[in-house]
Amino acid sequence: MVFEVTTRALLALLLWIPIGAIAFGATKPLKAVLFVILGGILMLPERAAFDPPLLPPFDKNTISTLLAFCGAMVLCRKRMASGKPLRGVDFFFLVMLVGSIGTALGNRDPLSYGGGLDYDEVTRLPPVDLPAMCVYDIFSMAVREFLFWCVPFYLGRALFRTREDGIVLCKALVVGGLVYLPLMLLEMRLSPQLHFWTYGYYANFFGHAMRAGGFKPTVFMDNGLAVAMFTYGACFAAAILHRQRQSIAGIPPIVAFGMLWLGLLLSRNVGANVYALCTLPLVLVVRGRMTSQLAVVLMALVVSYPLLRNSGKFPAKELVDFVAKRNVDRAHSLGFRFENEELLLVKAQERIWFGWGGFGRNRVFDERGKDITITDGEWIIALGERGTIGFIGMFGLLLAPILIARRRGRRIAVAQDRQLVDALSLLCAVNAIDMLPNALFNVMPIFLAGAVAGLADGISRQPPPNLQPTQPTGPHPDAYAVPSTALQPSPIAYPRPRGP
Repeated sequence: MVFEVTTRALLALLLWIPIGAIAFGATKPLKAVLFVILGGILMLPERAAFDPPLLPPFDKNTISTLLAFCGAMVLCRKRMASGKPLRGVDFFFLVMLVGSIGTALGNRDPLSYGGGLDYDEVTRLPPVDLPAMCVYDIFSMAVREFLFWCVPFYLGRALFRTREDGIVLCKALVVGGLVYLPLMLLEMRLSPQLHFWTYGYYANFFGHAMRAGGFKPTVFMDNGLAVAMFTYGACFAAAILHRQRQSIAGIPPIVAFGMLWLGLLLSRNVGANVYALCTLPLVLVVRGRMTSQLAVVLMALVVSYPLLRNSGKFPAKELVDFVAKRNVDRAHSLGFRFENEELLLVKAQERIWFGWGGFGRNRVFDERGKDITITDGEWIIALGERGTIGFIGMFGLLLAPILIARRRGRRIAVAQDRQLVDALSLLCAVNAIDMLPNALFNVMPIFLAGAVAGLADGISRQPPPNLQPTQPTGPHPDAYAVPSTALQPSPIAYPRPRGP
């Protein structure tokens, strides 16, 4: 299906540049960055992009992140420089660059499939020719990875350093979710039409939004799965704010939490609701570091999944049989994904280190030249296109902040600050888990991973406070939630902790 991008969609991308400039002039840089990135993801059109020569296409993700990066460099240059780019966890971006070179140089052969007789043994089918990659593609891939991966990650890591920064991030997610909620409810009733009404074309196949006698809302995102994961993230942020005792424009966070979870339940997205049911009670109720422990377990599952699938030790058939006892349609969908993964994994093993590159070269074609695979999971897309090196670079940026949060959390003296970092690391881990069955829809998970790395590092470097207040105020009703601002700093000069 060809998506006919309209002029108004391209005009919206252009107008986002002056709107972003106004945002940086009207509010604080941190809030402006969140407005530009979140607003671009939530409101700008899908599929629309400017495709200049010698450069990758500029869509709503790359335009928003580049605009936010330029604004931050102008208005908070010292804070951006203090992040020390391309150091520490940014090493994984360098791995991606090395992978780009290997991918381009290792795929300089054109591919051709089909060209034989059709099933009637008379009609000769035209061959499907896939172009070779060239040295130019190294530059194009490097620019795209810089804009889509490095820029949002570095923005999150450099700008979010304190508990107050983390609170601002959570509030922005909740506000974005509340803005989207009535639009979601409208599309649940009328079908996904907002993208068509606003920009003149559908962002995806309309049939994908039909589910269980109703519709999955897509609003201005690629599909209903992207909307569901964003709503889950907003609901997660509301739960964090409830534990941190922070309101959102006078609205109690528990009220926003209930509204967002209700919208998620009505959205007909099973996966996101399973994530919510398994993780949100931990954020709301559990004390200690159980959220951080669960984040590490999920991270280990993401890392081990490709190895288990490659060795045949992952219980795919057993899992499909288990789901079939409860929902036959969901079991069929899950089995279809596993079958496609196996076909794509066999193809990926032929060029396991640097992959097959772009232009659909990683896909599987039959003897007639027909593409017989569907790439759903981001992990198999990354492994097939960029190989093991590219997979390590991409998922390293997403998962390494979880380990940083786990290790640096031991140095955070205030339990409430530690809870904030642990909870956000769990949200980061769930986003990575979702990339096993689904694709990466936008830059928000990358931006969030950078913010987790920045918060864990920045908060852990703050000296431990003196737990004795200057004036007796009585015992706090929740010792785990003592605000760090109510504690006086210790006069003792503590050594600066080392580490990335």
